Amino acid sequence: MPIAAVFEFPGQDLAQYRKVFEAGGSPIIDQAQRLFHVCYSDGDGFTVVDVWEDEGAFAAFGEIIGPATAAAGLDARPKVFVVAGMITHDGRYSAYGPA
Repeated sequence: MPIAAVFEFPGQDLAQYRKVFEAGGSPIIDQAQRLFHVCYSDGDGFTVVDVWEDEGAFAAFGEIIGPATAAAGLDARPKVFVVAGMITHDGRYSAYGPA
């Protein structure tokens, strides 16, 4: 079942977000089981939302993202949520969990 991992970084600069990619290299980007990634700034920090195929895929990514965020000076403590529904870029809708 897909999960959403939400990383909130209040008071942090977007330059640190970019440093995560420098520190982690292509393994940060090349994640076939990550379905979606977005980062946005709210004026007082930034938030990252990743959607993963399942919790196991996200847990495995922890070995990659943990050291990269630490190297960028960020303390990554995501909140994880079960995805209830999703619409893909090609217009397919999927519902998950109990009806």
